Amino acid sequence: MAVFIAVLDDDPADRKQSERLLARERDERVKNGEVIYYDSYGSEEALLPYFMKYDLILIDVTATTRDGMMVAVDLLRRGAEGKIVLYYDKIDYRAKYGDEEGISFIPKPMWQKDFSRLIDLADEVRKNRGPRIELRGEKGTAYVKNEEILYAISRGYYVAVALEGDRSFHAMTDLASLCGMLDPDEFMILSKDTVINMGQVVSKTGNSFKMSDGAVMKFGIFDKKAITKKYAEYAERKQNRK
Repeated sequence: MAVFIAVLDDDPADRKQSERLLARERDERVKNGEVIYYDSYGSEEALLPYFMKYDLILIDVTATTRDGMMVAVDLLRRGAEGKIVLYYDKIDYRAKYGDEEGISFIPKPMWQKDFSRLIDLADEVRKNRGPRIELRGEKGTAYVKNEEILYAISRGYYVAVALEGDRSFHAMTDLASLCGMLDPDEFMILSKDTVINMGQVVSKTGNSFKMSDGAVMKFGIFDKKAITKKYAEYAERKQNRK
């Protein structure tokens, strides 16, 4: 087990207490081979670039015009898949707003047993949400699933990654490193500069594939036999899964 947990709390004392309890739980569980990663943030702005990586996000924000519930709802609207828990003392979020789908509530102070239960919850979320690939750019980080990637093209000092939903991301890496994170049963290297998601191919003509976003990805004539064979094997596996 390896889970990722974030603490967003603008009260420094409460944030430090959460860190101490998480550290104790981490040290206890590592004896059984369980790994817990946690990060703490003092503001919504600090968390925002990284929220997609977490299996559980613990939130209490009271010192700004946007309180913890507002932050939590915004994260859900942005696509957060981790479990969000509002823990509180100054603001009783449930009394103020009522229940909100996807959000749980725990009153402060929290004890070691509370964090033990939260880590078990985070592990269940992790199992259900599937793995994410971390793409780091000059101005931020994206966390995407394998199936969201259409194709990637090396541009020298970065890799241009085309994503579902007419999105793209410039990852500060090389193509070989990116390929090491991709599912080899789903992705195929067309050249030293290009890799494609075979599940995003809509047609093949001659020495090229047409992708789901309309892009045409060409490959060399000398690679045609090997590429055609690999794509045929993929198509057969896909057919057998139906």
